[in-house]
Amino acid sequence: MAILNMESDGMPGQVFIALKALVALGPMTKDRLFSICAPELAVDPKRFRYAVARWTQLGLFVENDGKLRVASEYNWLSNLEHDEAVRRMPSVVREVALSEINNRNFWDAESNLSADFTRAAAWILAQDIYTLPSSAEQIQVLESVQVGNEARRVLQNDTRWNGFKHWSVFMGFASGDSPLTVDPTVAVRDSLSGIFKDRSTLPAVDFIEALATILPVLDFGSYRQLVESEIKNSELASRAGDALSTSLSRALKRLEIGGVVGFEIRADAKQGYSFTGFAGRPWDRFTHITYHGEA
Repeated sequence: MAILNMESDGMPGQVFIALKALVALGPMTKDRLFSICAPELAVDPKRFRYAVARWTQLGLFVENDGKLRVASEYNWLSNLEHDEAVRRMPSVVREVALSEINNRNFWDAESNLSADFTRAAAWILAQDIYTLPSSAEQIQVLESVQVGNEARRVLQNDTRWNGFKHWSVFMGFASGDSPLTVDPTVAVRDSLSGIFKDRSTLPAVDFIEALATILPVLDFGSYRQLVESEIKNSELASRAGDALSTSLSRALKRLEIGGVVGFEIRADAKQGYSFTGFAGRPWDRFTHITYHGEA
């Protein structure tokens, strides 16, 4: 069981459509959902059925009393205005995919739930985004060089790479397609209000720790650390211990340019982080981050 094989696990768009229908129309039988979202006269409904089945197993949907519905912890989507609910849906799917319960069998080849995506995301986000190859063949070679344990490689065929490209864009960890641009800006932006809550400024250490908890495929996150432990030391991007990865650096600098966050250095702060740019170049340093809200 996994999510990267779109032929047997469905595609992001199909999960999105099913979620939109259940939020807008409420619980319904699977047959009604299929007739609304994937009528047989218009499309082949097979993949849509696979998508609904997989994400029911993952806990996004639940079925009881003969009806399919959104899991209770996400009922709040129904209380939002339509456009806002739709905007928040990818973050809900991302939360389900990254949840601890769906990643318990992290290295299992068969019963890993959504860990195939999680492992791939953690590995990609650990790379130097400025030198990362773009073709499936080059990605496979790079992963083979970096990860000595063959059983712990996840992107070793075109099917998984294509599935990862679709899901990583949908979940806010990348953009584009050919080539894929590794860029977690959307996922980071979506997490900011939950991190800051009623505060406007946080120490950098507290912010990065909270971000790694919500998005554990990013720097210092639990999934990221598991994957980095499998990468040969000689292949890990060389940077100081307080330097952020190129992928997270890109995201935070884009949010700064967009006016969403601001960074500062305070003389009395004990610890901070530095951004990493092209060719491993130190970019800037910060000890505190301020959230200005959505620009």
